[in-house]
Amino acid sequence: MTDKKDDITFVGSVTGRGGIETVLTHVLKSKIINSNFNLSFFLFRKVRYQEFFAGLKDIKTYKTNLTNNYSCLIRLLIFLISYQGDALVFMGPKEILVARWVKKIFRKKYKIISWMHNSNVDAALNFNLLPNADFHLAISNEIKHEIEDTGVSSDKIKVIYNPIEPKTKTITPNIDKTTFIYVSRIILDGQKNLRGLLEVLKNLNGNWELDVYGSGRDLAAVKAIVNSNSNLKEKIHLKGWSQNPWDEIEHANALLLNSNFEGFGMVLAEAMSYGIPCISSDCKAGPNDIIRNNENGFLYPVGDYTLLANDLTLFCENKVNFVPQKVKESINFLYDKNYDARFVNSLKYFLSF
Repeated sequence: MTDKKDDITFVGSVTGRGGIETVLTHVLKSKIINSNFNLSFFLFRKVRYQEFFAGLKDIKTYKTNLTNNYSCLIRLLIFLISYQGDALVFMGPKEILVARWVKKIFRKKYKIISWMHNSNVDAALNFNLLPNADFHLAISNEIKHEIEDTGVSSDKIKVIYNPIEPKTKTITPNIDKTTFIYVSRIILDGQKNLRGLLEVLKNLNGNWELDVYGSGRDLAAVKAIVNSNSNLKEKIHLKGWSQNPWDEIEHANALLLNSNFEGFGMVLAEAMSYGIPCISSDCKAGPNDIIRNNENGFLYPVGDYTLLANDLTLFCENKVNFVPQKVKESINFLYDKNYDARFVNSLKYFLSF
């Protein structure tokens, strides 16, 4: 007789396009995770980019067209009151607080699990509400520490990182010139801090280029900055948004990331899965879980543009020797099967209480 699988429902509000959606889709479709649990996904707010659901055709998904905050809250309350499953995994602190009230008032038995996809540096996430959850999935060690700082004991937190699919394709270095790539939303300041990177590149000598893949609110402003500086105008190529930029990239010497904060820095892992080393700020949270200096890239303190310039110069002067296969192997712990096993073991641990 087969043991009954526990029912796990993921609860959140997503735009339909981004890193959270990529990870969530992987988890919901994972054969390993689905062989251990009955998974479903509850949305209390309309998804902006409806093509997101194309990847979830066989997944039990509770959709909605609601956008009004009050209506969304009522929808969430009704769902929580009627829920008979074993655990709820939340991607937002406020929903966790609502679930805690419902659980207490209606004497519900389900476990409340948090799964934050960004550091508490993100003003939209109130980590002080996280102690209302019973357990926590952390996508980086730094986020684990931030959760502990709210008073949660370490035995209630499991670090699972984020998953990446191993690639057969290898993107090799450009031997004719140094090709840097930037793959992200185009945001000059705030989280992504592209402005700081551009300021450093203005004064970077050597035979280099930067291919920028992405779109965003500051694209026009970035174009203006690039066109106003002869070094940038000659060497920076704005490629625009692409569904899969990795298919378009033939050669790359390094991926650049100058963020003030991240949830995990998924683009770093993506680049490394193709054998591309990375140069990244050591921001909260994630990059220092992924990058090992001189093995698969370089880390520099946030705002240390002297060190960033030095790292870039090492590439331009051909003074680095990163082996693509070694770069790929450096993130073995993130590849799908290892991630899925961590995810299953973490949930089973939580449900054992």
